[in-house]
Amino acid sequence: MITTALFFSIALEIIGYLLWIKFTKDGSAKKRDIVSAFMFILAIIILYQIFKLNLDFGLILLVATFFAAFSWLLGKYIDLEELRKESKSYFFILLAITCIRSFAYEPYQIPSRSMVPGLQVGDFVLVNKYAYGIKFPGTHFLLSGLVQPKRNDVAVFIAPHTLCDYDPLTARPDISTLPVAEGQLFLNKFEDLQNSRCTPLGVKFVKRIIGIPGDKVEIKGYEIWINGEKLKQKLLISDSNENLLEETIDEGVHVIRTLGLSDYEQHSWTVPEGSYLAIGDNRDNSLDSRAWGYFSENYLIGRADYIWMHWESFSELPSFSRNSKIK
Repeated sequence: MITTALFFSIALEIIGYLLWIKFTKDGSAKKRDIVSAFMFILAIIILYQIFKLNLDFGLILLVATFFAAFSWLLGKYIDLEELRKESKSYFFILLAITCIRSFAYEPYQIPSRSMVPGLQVGDFVLVNKYAYGIKFPGTHFLLSGLVQPKRNDVAVFIAPHTLCDYDPLTARPDISTLPVAEGQLFLNKFEDLQNSRCTPLGVKFVKRIIGIPGDKVEIKGYEIWINGEKLKQKLLISDSNENLLEETIDEGVHVIRTLGLSDYEQHSWTVPEGSYLAIGDNRDNSLDSRAWGYFSENYLIGRADYIWMHWESFSELPSFSRNSKIK
């Protein structure tokens, strides 16, 4: 339904664009202004539909930049100075935004509590888009070589269970090495998640990387072993509501949250080439690799580097008190 509405809205926007050109050439200022207002309202509706469909905004910006360039050239060709001037200004603005967002930093809002206490709902983070290699906007095509993520990185990626056509055997290619009951349990859980959460383009997740290709990772409750070494955990706060622990992965130190449930089944992985294992810091409230397995390097978006603003809802004012580098 939304897809049909989007195509219909875009068609109306194109008709409005052609009418704007006609009325501008004819000198019908009043009609042109009415069409301009109509196109502005329609543009807001189109943006809303794009966000509802979870379409890649980087690709949308790229298309808009090419359209502005086309309009600039069209204005020159049909000798319409107003179209040429407006399109030229839009082109350079869109080009700058597209380049910064696609190749440098992309803003992202934290939507859930899975990375509490480090990342809170409503935190706006800057995602480093060149940390793992530069990709062509809206695609998985690398313009530079892949830079392998490090353990303890807080990565942004598309989770496999949110892609409707993702094969669960790709998310857990070592399933044949598992006991039959455990393997079937994983397949059932993955397919249930996929049926309830998938979209054509997937959903971005933010988690901490704990396993890179070749790593042997074991999880027993809240304890994690990587290549035979147990991660150091130091209790900071313990009360009836939660436990906060300082955890060290390689040289990186961060804080995790537990509720004392410790009812997770044991997990054991040997991470295959081209795949990564990720987990949330809020260990009892995170949907992560424990449920859906590995995620592919093809779906890496970038590394979350900084919190630059906190704005949980429109009923509150934005806050900059949480501005900090992400640990």
